[in-house]
Amino acid sequence: MNDIQQLKRIPYGKTDFNDFREKNLYYVDKTRFIRDIEEKGDFLFLIRPRRFGKSLLLGILEAYYDIAYKGRFDFLFSGTDIHKKPTNEKNSYLVFKLNFSMVSPDISSVEESFLNYIRESASGFITKYGKILDIDIEKAETEFSLRKNASDVMVTLLKYCKKKDQKIYVIIDEYDNFANTILSEAGEKEFEKVTHGSGFFRAFFNVLKGGTTDTEAPISRLFMTGVSPITLDDVTSGFNIATNISLHSDINEIMGFTRPEVETMIEYYRQTGKIRHSTPELLEMMSQWYNHYRFSLHASNELFNTVHILYFLKEYMVDSQFPGSLIDHNARIDYNKLRHLIVIDQKGAPTSQTNGNFSKLRQIIENNSIHSAIVDSFPVHKLVSPENFISLLYYFGLLTITGIDEEKKAILKIPNEAIKRLYYDYIKETYEETGLFTIDLSKYEDLMKEMAFYGKWEPLIEYLVQQMEISMGIRDLIAGERAIQAFLNVYLGLSALYLVYSEKELQKGYSDLVLQPFLAQYPALKYSYLIEIKYCKPQDKKKELTPKKIVKIKEEAEVQLKHYSQDEKFKKTIGQTTLKKVVLIFSGTQLVSHGEV
Repeated sequence: MNDIQQLKRIPYGKTDFNDFREKNLYYVDKTRFIRDIEEKGDFLFLIRPRRFGKSLLLGILEAYYDIAYKGRFDFLFSGTDIHKKPTNEKNSYLVFKLNFSMVSPDISSVEESFLNYIRESASGFITKYGKILDIDIEKAETEFSLRKNASDVMVTLLKYCKKKDQKIYVIIDEYDNFANTILSEAGEKEFEKVTHGSGFFRAFFNVLKGGTTDTEAPISRLFMTGVSPITLDDVTSGFNIATNISLHSDINEIMGFTRPEVETMIEYYRQTGKIRHSTPELLEMMSQWYNHYRFSLHASNELFNTVHILYFLKEYMVDSQFPGSLIDHNARIDYNKLRHLIVIDQKGAPTSQTNGNFSKLRQIIENNSIHSAIVDSFPVHKLVSPENFISLLYYFGLLTITGIDEEKKAILKIPNEAIKRLYYDYIKETYEETGLFTIDLSKYEDLMKEMAFYGKWEPLIEYLVQQMEISMGIRDLIAGERAIQAFLNVYLGLSALYLVYSEKELQKGYSDLVLQPFLAQYPALKYSYLIEIKYCKPQDKKKELTPKKIVKIKEEAEVQLKHYSQDEKFKKTIGQTTLKKVVLIFSGTQLVSHGEV
């Protein structure tokens, strides 16, 4: 077998750590963090965005701590950091691993689905550890089947372990998966039935807590992951023992890839002969679309989204071309599930009207950043509180930390192009669902092609503004230069042909809108754009837009645009395309003048 055939496979979608050895998959070593996890406490809770590698981390913990894997330690961990100096607790626990994404969120059957899943998991546990526990497996399974709720199944399992003085490591993946779906699709009332009072989910966490605190408690360690703290907060009295380590700076890199890790991966796969772009070219593209996550106020390194990097490389090496879509379809589906949590009303039910949450999305697009404390715990009924909602966007990976302001609040921004496109989708779809604004996408795409390949920008701009003026709802929401700028930013950004930037720094100034041709994907594009937006309040008589005033505004904009166009880095990004410098002058939502300079 030659060297190319021996190359490790790209582990896209793989979460079972066994596969990385048995199927020769590429692994970025994160085992050094096992020591940090042990030192942080016995019962831990970690939040990270979807598609970031949480399941693989839990698979690594399972393989490391499970007594059943003791004879495979060298095979699984050879060459990793933890293999050189393992901790005293390696391969010393019975591991009870759960993944709540396996539970159906259908409110008519969710409790039954949860019970069946816990029964099956408990049966698998006693089958695996039957000899250690010295129990009659058939009799134990019968006992599980007679239990009428998941809490009682868990009580029975803990009883078996306690009787033989066996210690359990409980690992829970996607702890909030089905609960979040219930919240987004059925509303707060149904969510609270599950998580409050005598709700079955709350009762289950009560049992877990009891398993950690009773005399000779069998649960010695617990590690749990999810995408938000909402569900945990709502079952807090049932489970208030977990330490939230999500913002700890020393584990910022526990998931995700650093720039050197991505660079090393690219160079490794260059051996296939299928990578024809230079490493700096690929890194620049990947950084623009998948990078810039920070998970602590004091972290120094930025991180790439794990799954997006693997997706990109997997797709790239099919034909040595950039993927046709730079956003993984599966990731888009995952993030669309989260969108419902962003447009719920104050009672937690889906709404046909925009609310305070939605206005925050628009504010982020308009201002490019937002300052907020990151709240580590809040109940669902306080989701619409500004700091809580902004924190939720951060936990979902829709915002990332870029610094700290003078009030010690986080400075949060949209991390990358992939997430920016998701914002565009959220806003567009919310406008459509609420009846505020809709456009003919077929016509839009035709007009965008005219703009990109023939330099005919006026028809598209005029179409968007015309539709904006027709929609009374949008006219109520769009007021001021920043709002118009954000609106055009979203709708021009729907096209894959351009990378659209608002307030992009050029020549120590900030251009209102930049349409940078996506030449890496579409090398035949002919035109690029700088757009300057000028705005006057329609009721402001002092700024009445006389012809003389319009000429003066155009002259001011021309100076700005010429200055921006001299930016050397920007010149490189637009390649050989023809740059058009456009001025749009608005009074309210009315476009009173437009032209090139």
